[in-house]
Amino acid sequence: MSNEDGFDRMARAAIRAHRLMALYGTPMMQHLSRLLLLEIGREIAARREAGAANDNPETSDDAAND
Repeated sequence: MSNEDGFDRMARAAIRAHRLMALYGTPMMQHLSRLLLLEIGREIAARREAGAANDNPETSDDAAND
């Protein structure tokens, strides 16, 4: 399993767990679940930003040497 596949499976599992905690969890469990989803969202954003930075031709080594 690739790192991306593992991360995707983890995120999906956290979403499923969050739904259950909303129904059956204590207020503290619900709060911690929200924090986990927030952190997963931040990681997704960071990964997208890193991928976008790699796709920008103006930031390549060739552009820096001009």
